[in-house]
Amino acid sequence: MRPALLDYYIRHMKDGTFVSWLAVDDDRIVGTSGVSFVEKPPYFGCPSGRKGLLSSMYTDPRYRRRGIATELLRKAVDEVRAYGCGTVQITASDMGVKLYDAFGFVHNGNFMQYRL
Repeated sequence: MRPALLDYYIRHMKDGTFVSWLAVDDDRIVGTSGVSFVEKPPYFGCPSGRKGLLSSMYTDPRYRRRGIATELLRKAVDEVRAYGCGTVQITASDMGVKLYDAFGFVHNGNFMQYRL
């Protein structure tokens, strides 16, 4: 996975279709967040056709319950809004659902995936 991830991040950070944030305590990374920007044909639920796909949300267990994830999420959502997206999506872990619910995300029961 490492070479594929490195290739993805280099290409998409360069063209601006992926942005990321780090929460740091001294020189230690204690939290991460990232957003990929995608564009699809416009539709009623997203008239711009632009979406932000939230990923890489993580907080070191020793730093949880301090607002770090909420602040990283706020920065990501602000960036998605500034990019002109009509929606932000994430596939949430069981642990992350509480954070996203509290922030105002809603479950979309229509999401389905076919793995190739």
